[in-house]
Amino acid sequence: MRRPTAVLGAAMVCVLVSGCAQTVSNAVSTTTTRSMIPRPLVERELPELLLRPEQVDAAMGATDMTVTSTQTAMSDNSATMAPRECLAVDGAAEAPVYAGSGATASRDQSLNDGDDFAHYLKQAVVLFPLVRNARAFFDASAQQWQACREYTHLQSGTRWTVGQAATGNDVLSVVTRMNDAAAPGWACERALALRNNIVVDVNTCSATPEDSAVRIANQIGEKVAARW
Repeated sequence: MRRPTAVLGAAMVCVLVSGCAQTVSNAVSTTTTRSMIPRPLVERELPELLLRPEQVDAAMGATDMTVTSTQTAMSDNSATMAPRECLAVDGAAEAPVYAGSGATASRDQSLNDGDDFAHYLKQAVVLFPLVRNARAFFDASAQQWQACREYTHLQSGTRWTVGQAATGNDVLSVVTRMNDAAAPGWACERALALRNNIVVDVNTCSATPEDSAVRIANQIGEKVAARW
């Protein structure tokens, strides 16, 4: 009479211990699969997400990209361009663009390759308390970017034409070109990527910036995804 009691005891242990895969008295073996949900990142991790200059060189096809500024607070360049609703397309990590979004912290760097620079980058990471807050900002940005077709830099008088915005794999991107720019031309690509509770915000400029902002945003996104 002891064997049935032992079997019953083993079965009860399997019930109490999650993931038990033991076969008990001809019963079918079962396993428990747990989904892995990444933890939200915190502010102290933000500086480590930005790319190093040598990584930027490779992504942009440049040499000697150097950090020219690092900020822990967003800029406000809304007074230097028009219309104001195109500010999100014009530059990365602009304070008025994120106002009311629930963002709690940011880090950004600007880099270029010399006094008469041929390449420019602003890379930023913006922290939200929850993934759903970051998602709401990303989705709203996709709508906002679609509405911008042309804008002007008021100080220089230069006019910019905005291409068609594209969205895929939680990356939003668009290329803007300066009208009547001297050869070989000047254009900027904007990219916004949603990764966990982080929005990656990138602006790259050169004669041919296509895909450079997306590459950098995705590389930063990989760093976000690696931090469990």
